[in-house]
Amino acid sequence: MPRRGRGRNFGRGHWRGRGRGRGRGGSSSDAGPNEEETSESIGTSESVGTSEDLDKSLECSSDQTEEVKDNTEEEKEGVEEEPGDTEGVFLKEGDVGITEYISSSPGFSAIIKQRYSDFIVNEIDEEGRLVRLTSLEVDRSQMPADEEDDDTGLDGVLSPEQKEKLDDFNANPNPKRVIDICAPVDKVTRGKVHQIVRVRYKKLESDTLVEDDVRFIRISVKGAGGHWGSGQHFRQQNFQRKPWPAGFGNYCRFVLYKENMDTMEAVHKLTKFFHINKNMFQFAGTKDKRAITSQEVTVYRVKAEKLVGANRYFYKMALGNFRYVEQPLKLGQLSGNRFTIVLRDVTGTDEVIDSALQSLKTNGFINYFGMQRFGTTAIPTYRVGKELLKSNYKEAGELILQPRPGEKDFITECRKNWWKDKNCTQMLKVLPRKYNIERALLEGLIKFGENNYANAFQMIHRNTRMLYLHGYQSYIWNHVASDRIKKFGMEPMVGDLVYKGDLKDVAFKEENRQSSANGSLKGGSTSSRVSPEVVTAETLSQYTIHDVILPLPGFDVQYPDNEVGLWYAKLMAEDGLKLEDLKHSNKNYALPGTYRRLIILPKDLMWQSYMYSDVTKELTQSDLDLLQKKPEPVSDPDGTIKALKIELSLPQSCYATMALREILKIDTSAAYQATLNHGVMPDRSPTAMVVKEMQTKQSALGQ
Repeated sequence: MPRRGRGRNFGRGHWRGRGRGRGRGGSSSDAGPNEEETSESIGTSESVGTSEDLDKSLECSSDQTEEVKDNTEEEKEGVEEEPGDTEGVFLKEGDVGITEYISSSPGFSAIIKQRYSDFIVNEIDEEGRLVRLTSLEVDRSQMPADEEDDDTGLDGVLSPEQKEKLDDFNANPNPKRVIDICAPVDKVTRGKVHQIVRVRYKKLESDTLVEDDVRFIRISVKGAGGHWGSGQHFRQQNFQRKPWPAGFGNYCRFVLYKENMDTMEAVHKLTKFFHINKNMFQFAGTKDKRAITSQEVTVYRVKAEKLVGANRYFYKMALGNFRYVEQPLKLGQLSGNRFTIVLRDVTGTDEVIDSALQSLKTNGFINYFGMQRFGTTAIPTYRVGKELLKSNYKEAGELILQPRPGEKDFITECRKNWWKDKNCTQMLKVLPRKYNIERALLEGLIKFGENNYANAFQMIHRNTRMLYLHGYQSYIWNHVASDRIKKFGMEPMVGDLVYKGDLKDVAFKEENRQSSANGSLKGGSTSSRVSPEVVTAETLSQYTIHDVILPLPGFDVQYPDNEVGLWYAKLMAEDGLKLEDLKHSNKNYALPGTYRRLIILPKDLMWQSYMYSDVTKELTQSDLDLLQKKPEPVSDPDGTIKALKIELSLPQSCYATMALREILKIDTSAAYQATLNHGVMPDRSPTAMVVKEMQTKQSALGQ
């Protein structure tokens, strides 16, 4: 087992033994692979693409261990920024259309994510295999032979005369001497010549050059190439990368295990550590921050031996299960996620709990977009998205930059100063680097002009801009879904859209399709495009509510051929928008739309109760725990507190917190969950009104 840091144990004693679960519980960011906290919670840049202090990430230097040790306090479990005045900033589920339930169960109270180890996510790949970290070492028996250390099959590439010259040159290296060899026409053979020099002539190096349209291979003493030939030759000699071995796939695919760290933060650490571009890493979807997650990642032409060597330095992260593949992972290239969730401080009889979970297993839950889709601040993502769709770029930009309650006093003052005189340069000087969205927008205003918000928005990464627009789509979808269940119940009806195939919830793939300037799809429809059927009186008996799909509004979707289809235009009209506005004149904001199942049935749902007294008691086993053969948690017969462990699998783009909401009948937002923790008095909380409202609702349901 590799050593981590300065001789500390690699495992729970080092990573999660200290303070894991102190402080607030209940960030409810648990969405499927593509709508988790990293990519969806973008009320401000605090929760998009970065985490607390990405600029303090690891550097590959002599003091790496110290940097790991001295990672910022915010990165450590239980140490969070002091919030400012949060009065009035709580975004309730009803504000984003989450209002209905399927079952009539009264629900029960519990705390979600009191400890980040209470939430474990394992990716499910496209073939349906569960992604787990099972090895931290390179299995060389599964690796192709490294040609750099293998000279078999190279005999006969050089002529006897060339071989004699190189033997003599290697035995008597002269930095002022070079040997030029006529380069073979075949690229593979040229590569073998370079390989011979690397493997057999350790004192020499080679480079392919072209002069007067003649290609040749120049061989020189290592480090001496820059003294002879052109300046271009010097640069080529010093900056060329070693050829990638022909027996390897171009990508190393591995399992990324992380704790209390979002995917983008983990990738940022890897890019800093290895000094490579972030675009060299690809993954199928982002995973939660406040959780323990395992997912597959591909990296372009970085060897497993190099990757595994980093395990001794990283904090709360490990790489393993290495193999080489020809193709990189792409966003959405997965089947779903397997969740292992522990609910703590559970109140409710075993009968109530079993009844709620049996209903979830049989009937499923409403496939709402969860609260993290809409951001974590007083200004939700859908409000910014609405202004972008209306081409109100200034209004959208000011929503991002303006003061808002619930932030630290320093940031509040910073925003107020900008709002007063709109001095972008001054705000940029004092705004912390982690506010990357605000900083990008400010840099755009400085570059293009203080009122040119349209161009300034282009400084924000496209994926981030689109999250605002997707937030508005999700806002409309949630409202339509609630009205559909409330008015027409759990049965399909004539005019509904249905799809019986393996939908795999293609929402994320379709959301990210590029559009051309006139709103048409770039490259046409994709293979994942859904062609729904319309329920008729004759076919009604063939379908159930689980076949019903609802479109996310867009210019390239079909709407239900009944009253439900009219609700989209009505809801958007209340916001001053028309369906035609989704075919935006600016291709960057055109929305094709997609389809999403109304009801989701979880797969392989299992649950188990535990009793405990120690609130720090671990009730889950992570991949690392299994790898280290740590004992399985057991119930304490003398325990005074009940916990419930739930395991279930969901398709991609589905939110596990929405499944939990169905059984608990409580608000799943982080702010509300924080009020449930020990030592937090609800009547002193800014969310006291919401707590009271939810308690009243539970009492009414129980009567």
